[in-house]
Amino acid sequence: MKSIFTTFKGLHKKGAPLDLLATWRKTFDKASEKEATIFQKMYSDSWFTYNTPQMSLTAEAIVGKYNLRFMATLLADESPSPLRRTDGFDVWTKEIPRIGHKFVMFARDYRKLQEVYENPRLKEADKVKQIEKTLTHDIQDAYLGCKDVMDFICLMAFSNWGIAQFKPEINNPGGRSYEIDYKMEEQNKIVSVCNWTTANTKAGKLIPILWLSALCSDLRDRGIEPGEILMSQELYTWLRMDSTTRLLAHGTDKQAQVVTASELTALLTENEIPSITVIKRKMGVDKDRKRNAIQPWNPNFIAIKPAGVIGEIQPAIEDSELIEEDNVDYINAGNGIRISKWRTGASTGQTAGEYTEGAARLLPLITEMGQIVCAQVRGFDEKEVKADANGVVPYYITKSAYDANSTLVSL
Repeated sequence: MKSIFTTFKGLHKKGAPLDLLATWRKTFDKASEKEATIFQKMYSDSWFTYNTPQMSLTAEAIVGKYNLRFMATLLADESPSPLRRTDGFDVWTKEIPRIGHKFVMFARDYRKLQEVYENPRLKEADKVKQIEKTLTHDIQDAYLGCKDVMDFICLMAFSNWGIAQFKPEINNPGGRSYEIDYKMEEQNKIVSVCNWTTANTKAGKLIPILWLSALCSDLRDRGIEPGEILMSQELYTWLRMDSTTRLLAHGTDKQAQVVTASELTALLTENEIPSITVIKRKMGVDKDRKRNAIQPWNPNFIAIKPAGVIGEIQPAIEDSELIEEDNVDYINAGNGIRISKWRTGASTGQTAGEYTEGAARLLPLITEMGQIVCAQVRGFDEKEVKADANGVVPYYITKSAYDANSTLVSL
């Protein structure tokens, strides 16, 4: 049966008859036209654009390769210009998975809405406000829950060597196992030689600001321009409190003072390091009928990405749009996300209730993966790293070099 929100007849807003579901359809349509964010802006909204939904369930991305740019040759007047090879690109393909969830409002809750609707002492504006609030809450949770998956995928991939994993027993209860491997280049997988700890900075083994400066310099030498550093709140707070950061920011006179956010930004700029984005996102999952918080970002990692947009989110046409049911109300929420609302009861052999479902087929395509660096700076066993020909021990090594090195540092 159609949504119970189609039964509230006779309500008016600003003098016009109110159709609650039609109002939301218009709201989403206007947001899509203006490419505006509804309810809440997420990391994925800043880092990706949305493609038009496609029929195929296979997403395909052209991933660029990045090297130091060729300088043009100074030529004699009649000499032909030399031919350069291009960096080329890789084609990355992956199935577009279906995501979704639904919420139910049972008869006891609907009874309360009906009491509001029929209450002669309430002004019509107050009735509209309370009924709209309930509908908005249902739609918001269904819609944003689908977008949460996009943030989950990119945040996990950026702090897990380019791989996002869904596991029913950990972060995807009621779902399937699924892995998205963005094929991060091995040279972009970095492990610090020393853990970022107070003990190591006090021992003179580590100066995090210089560590970041060295990495950014190396990336520019490879033709990659760092635009944004991502790290956890815990690591960001530690960086501001660290003694080496305080010394660089304040000198010896005021090094006892914690570095403010603006002072840290100035220090980063001075050392040609991009600004830091603090990752604070958590998602709720329904495990054993309890709400559990999960953290997609691994706090032992930092990531460096180009500034701005780094890819596209590819939707496929959602299954319910291909095969619609007569007794279901649908709202196209934009960017491939579909909201469905329906009632159950005696005629369906189910408990009376109102269901709200959010569903989509979405997949982030990271076209700038070649410019993204994933660095583990905590939570690893330190290994002996030999100095180079100039007697300098590097700040970091590649993950492959770390994995191949079996010599642990004696503690």
